Amino acid sequence: MDAVSGKKAPEGTGLVFDHTYCQPCANDGKNIQPDAFCTVCKEFLCSTCARVHKNMKISKSHPLQDKSTMPSSFHQESENKHFTETCQRHAEEFIKYYCPNHEALLCGECLADKTHRSCNIERISQLANRYTAGAEYNSLKAGLVQVVKDIGNLSDNIQASMNYIDEESLTNISELRKFRNEINQYLDKREKELLEEIEQKKQNSESLLKELNSNCQEIKATTEKLKAELQAQEVNTNQLFISGTRVMKELVGLQSALKDIRGKNRVSYFKFRRDPATEQLLASCTAIGKLDQVASDLADQQKQLQAPALNQSRADLSQSQFRKLPDIPVKKSADTSDCFLTSVAILSRNRLLLADFHNCSVKLVDTTTTKMVSQMKLPSPRWDLCLLPGDRAVVTLLWEGKIQFLSTQGNITLQDVVKVDGRCHGIDFCDDNLIVSFTSPGKVVLMDMKGKVKKSADKDSSGKPLFQNPEHLTVTKESQTHPVIYVTDVGTSIIIKLSISLEVLNTYQDPILEYPRGLAPVGDNQLLVCGRYSNNILLLDTLTGKITQLLGKKAGIERPCSVAYCHKKMMFVTCSPSSRTKLENFVKVYKVA
Repeated sequence: MDAVSGKKAPEGTGLVFDHTYCQPCANDGKNIQPDAFCTVCKEFLCSTCARVHKNMKISKSHPLQDKSTMPSSFHQESENKHFTETCQRHAEEFIKYYCPNHEALLCGECLADKTHRSCNIERISQLANRYTAGAEYNSLKAGLVQVVKDIGNLSDNIQASMNYIDEESLTNISELRKFRNEINQYLDKREKELLEEIEQKKQNSESLLKELNSNCQEIKATTEKLKAELQAQEVNTNQLFISGTRVMKELVGLQSALKDIRGKNRVSYFKFRRDPATEQLLASCTAIGKLDQVASDLADQQKQLQAPALNQSRADLSQSQFRKLPDIPVKKSADTSDCFLTSVAILSRNRLLLADFHNCSVKLVDTTTTKMVSQMKLPSPRWDLCLLPGDRAVVTLLWEGKIQFLSTQGNITLQDVVKVDGRCHGIDFCDDNLIVSFTSPGKVVLMDMKGKVKKSADKDSSGKPLFQNPEHLTVTKESQTHPVIYVTDVGTSIIIKLSISLEVLNTYQDPILEYPRGLAPVGDNQLLVCGRYSNNILLLDTLTGKITQLLGKKAGIERPCSVAYCHKKMMFVTCSPSSRTKLENFVKVYKVA
């Protein structure tokens, strides 16, 4: 057996030794240490040959690994026996690499793609050893366990509601006929109408609940299948990493499906009630009685349901380290000023929705391609935005005292405008209501979707102003209990916690937080906060009141204004430093290391 070109073989043997030389130079009889490795040609190169390789037309696009990442010898190729899954794009190549920037599984041929040319590619063989014992895999398993638990709880509640509907229907019919016997036959027609209405409502409720129950069972079967697939791969950590990466994405889909079920489970319950007018006058137009709704939806029966599995898959960020990823440019030629990005929200399909105060526009950006998808100009500067169900959003038009509704499906399009009383800043959505903060004077208002004020808070119990300058707010449900509101008051550097009825529940303050602005919930009882003058991103534990700095000026945080965090462990931050305006035109991106 001949020695492989570029390798030094022991004399008198046919075995290849692990000492590797530049292969083109070895063909000329020169033993030169390699400085690079071409993943396409599978060839070791010295620095001179590497430059030639990159300049040749046929090989200029080939990715080269440097000394820190290249294999130590051709014996590294024996690792192929540990890989069993081939690339979908290149059927003859095994998946052996991972791109954390795009969360993509790659083979050697994929590395030549322009998409990954500037990415920090990692070898799966190096990641896999840490994956089994790592937090991400443990969170994945915990998420699957929680989905099964949530499905069980939801199924039990659905079954209980179905039984309750049967009992309720019988009770209503009994009460109806009991009262019917007390009056004359003049009411026969009305009795028939009510019986038909009861039956129709029963059928509608049963039909919906049966459909929800069927959906739950399908999700449960899929989850059990994913668990079995992961357990089957635990003997092969490489394949486990590959399967785990895919299952994580499917888990998000399962959690979204569960969320859809909860959103559709609005089952109305009704109670028969005698009509007082009928007892006095048989000719009443509401003879016999009517059906009163006594509960709005199935959620009233689910108060013991645990937090969604999506939150369970989020680790405690207070101990996390963050890795800086490339910034996303957002300034376009049509913009007349440098950007001032006052609010950011994460949409589905890897998109960001941004409010640009200086350029009076709302922007839609694809985080994968870093390209602008859509931009909509508005007549005046906007400040804050929040997402609504059904691919919609709403932004506050600060100086006009208006709230603008938008569609985010495809390109941004304008919808209704609601007039409000005052300069509106922060905004969020909860249970078909908008929560809005105002300045001059400072207040927080609960209003319906048409702008009708339901409740307003501006003073405490002693009559003193609650706020000086409330700019941002967010609504979150802690442990699936009642929603609570967090408001940043930049005038006092205090974060104020309110109930949904706008009663003060708590306040938070720390010397490391100056001039708080944007907020973003992270799982249960954790809140990201922008410290504009303290130049940091902080994590607030709302149970203990502890405030921890996650990122500071050394990480590139200068005058942060808004922040968002997604389940992919990505954080997006907008800054507006007065001394370095170029930073205003980018969204900064960080990922949990």
